[in-house]
Amino acid sequence: METYESVKSNPVQPEQKEKKKGGAWKGIVAVILAAGVVGSTTISAFNLVTLKSYIAEQKKEENPETTEDYVKIADNYEIKPTTNISDAYKSGDTSKLTDKEKETLDMAKKAIKDMKITDSMSDFEKEKAVYDWMTKKLQQDSGALTVIPSTQEDCDNPYGVLKYHNAVCVGYATTFRMFMQMMGIECKVEHNTEKFHSWDVVKIDGDWYITDIYSDAGNGNYANFNVTDAMYGQSQSWDRDYFPAANSLKYNMAYQNKKTVDSIYDLPKALRAAMDKKLGGVMVAFKEDITEEKAQVANAIASSIDNFLMSGNYKDMPYSLGTYNWIQDPDGKGYLFNVTMPGYNTDNTSQNISEKEQKKIDKAVQKAFQGLESANGDGMMMDGASADIGNKDMTMDDAAQNGATFSTEETVEAR
Repeated sequence: METYESVKSNPVQPEQKEKKKGGAWKGIVAVILAAGVVGSTTISAFNLVTLKSYIAEQKKEENPETTEDYVKIADNYEIKPTTNISDAYKSGDTSKLTDKEKETLDMAKKAIKDMKITDSMSDFEKEKAVYDWMTKKLQQDSGALTVIPSTQEDCDNPYGVLKYHNAVCVGYATTFRMFMQMMGIECKVEHNTEKFHSWDVVKIDGDWYITDIYSDAGNGNYANFNVTDAMYGQSQSWDRDYFPAANSLKYNMAYQNKKTVDSIYDLPKALRAAMDKKLGGVMVAFKEDITEEKAQVANAIASSIDNFLMSGNYKDMPYSLGTYNWIQDPDGKGYLFNVTMPGYNTDNTSQNISEKEQKKIDKAVQKAFQGLESANGDGMMMDGASADIGNKDMTMDDAAQNGATFSTEETVEAR
């Protein structure tokens, strides 16, 4: 049902394309070949073997094989193994650890104690305890002028994450993997094709799941916890031939929060109920059969809700929807509409702006943007008044009155 798919992704860092290195060696090869032709009518067998070896080496540098460790993310932060620390934890032998690794192990032990993890817990319960602790205790730097961690030399490894609570994605991913390996749970650090982001894939009860601690840090609402390749692939791409496939929904929180409604027009009410509980995601099942046309209408409803949230900045509501798409129900009962809601506008995420200052901000923004025409071409103009439907369930009529458009074209995408 891929034609039903509609995605609205959160803003991510701009893709950092790797510089192409292919031109130089090709020029060198051309010179060598030309020299061979000038010097003689043929190239010696020795020179030909040397040339082939050189070409193979250069192509290898252009297209390096995928590896889990020793990969640089954003050209600065390296994914490194931590098995020496996890092995020392399991064996009790720390004689081979450096002083820094011993300190990391001590901090990890205290963290596990703080997580209240016991041997009697299942692997899923242990994983969830680690996720809960990391997303709540290891929040990213805050403050308007904080653009990079203050401890750059350690922000990509467990030492820096546990000691300073400042980290980039690599630090969160390697720390989560270290905790999993300490408890005997198989886990790998994945990275995207463009090498600007990394996350984990963890094996629970025989199935692999993707977990992105960095993206959920500070809210811990499970938006990126135990998701599938299909779900995470809406915003990232990676070498799926190298890393294990994550296809199970058994331990995905959105699937566990699955809500069944009568029709697609009950979708706004279902999403509002999930938002009131501050869920990071929910999957909605429908009693009616989902046709192509109904799937497109559901996509449009989600797009309308997304636009409504972004335009209002409503307290205790998501800033916007994260992603939304159709997936096959593992129970074999049709399709599920999967929606993520990664971030909420709560007191904990406020910018500490006084009510008086906020009014000045609103007035300045409204003055600057007054007179804008609606993109729908209906003549509606921005006058500073906000729609008063934030405290009730949004119906299709409500959405239409607030500028929503509903299409039955083959693909409806969120902006």
